Amino acid sequence: MNKRTLYFWLIFAASIVISAVIISVLVKAMKLVLVVILVLALAPVVFFTLKKILLPDKKDGSEKLKTRH
Repeated sequence: MNKRTLYFWLIFAASIVISAVIISVLVKAMKLVLVVILVLALAPVVFFTLKKILLPDKKDGSEKLKTRH
């Protein structure tokens, strides 16, 4: 093998390895972004569900709004 062919295969192998690393990092970042978006989307639903379950509305006569006369 001459020097030029050896450099070609070294650069080719290095580019494949670097591409694989970049793709894996991007996939991990995309997973993280997806998890954050899903958590932010579901947080209000879970909050209001827990609020309704744990703190039921107890309306007494004293809590009602009074009218002005």
